[in-house]
Amino acid sequence: MKRIATCAAATAALVCAGELRAHHSITWIEIGTPVWVKGAVVEYEPISPHALIELDVRAADGETQRWTVEGPNLGRLERYHLAKDFLKAGDVIEACGFVPKAQPEKSWPPPRFIHSQLLLMPDGQMQLWGPYGKLENCVRPNDSARQWLQFLGNPMAHDLWCSSYAATVPLSPLAPKPLVDDIDRELAPRCP
Repeated sequence: MKRIATCAAATAALVCAGELRAHHSITWIEIGTPVWVKGAVVEYEPISPHALIELDVRAADGETQRWTVEGPNLGRLERYHLAKDFLKAGDVIEACGFVPKAQPEKSWPPPRFIHSQLLLMPDGQMQLWGPYGKLENCVRPNDSARQWLQFLGNPMAHDLWCSSYAATVPLSPLAPKPLVDDIDRELAPRCP
């Protein structure tokens, strides 16, 4: 009986340690500066505490870099109504996210890591992903206001866009303010 209890405790400790590798708060993420990465999905893991996507991204020098794109917890994934296989190996996606403020001297996070707030799917549709960041900071100069407004028609995306107004994080200098202002003006319902 003692051996069974010891094995059960050891197993529980290992499971918990695995789940802690990616668990953190928003204070750990640099939510003011967006990072966009585009690459081929190597693996998608809908795991706890945060879903993970491994991407192979071609760097400017032609070398392939492996990026880890962290996303929502499993409860949020369910609220997004995403199938467990909504991403497949080889799918080319883009992710807008935010890097850690400092790279801890641990095995987590990996060197090329973002907590992503938004995915651009292979069909060009936007998909809400993680909750950390300021969604407006993912707007790019060549984006279409119409595409953003269509995406923000999703109540969860709309709420996330509007909730970031309460944040003290300013609009990133990388985000085109006139386009963000156009999106705000056309948004229905308007943010409070």
